[in-house]
Amino acid sequence: MPKTTITEAPVDAIADGGHFATMPKDISHVTFYFDATPDDYEDSEFTFVKVDTPDSVSDDLDDWYQDALAEILARNPQIEGDLVGVAIKFGSERSGSGGEFYYDLDGDSTDVDSAPTGSLVTGREVGQAGASYSYEDLF
Repeated sequence: MPKTTITEAPVDAIADGGHFATMPKDISHVTFYFDATPDDYEDSEFTFVKVDTPDSVSDDLDDWYQDALAEILARNPQIEGDLVGVAIKFGSERSGSGGEFYYDLDGDSTDVDSAPTGSLVTGREVGQAGASYSYEDLF
């Protein structure tokens, strides 16, 4: 059976007031993007926080991102930047039926957004400029 990697970002058909579309498959992890220099308007320095999630977590990040954000900031008081968006990874690499896409914190889950870093960050970049948690660590 050929792999069917999802190449188009999921978007909600109707605006629901949230920032993120409901994912078509289980979320495997999310990466929060904090602009470390929000006053310079250049988006040149970021802090990243990755959260690995269980299959049981809601596939609409709008349902739980504010609670995760509060816990992340409580555990990382050194993060002084503004949260500008989140990359959401869903599906399975083994089956090839997944993808990872970035969404701005813009109140519009019906549009596709580009990562402010030019491309999605890797695990190595998160390790160099951020932190990683499991969902269970935060809740």
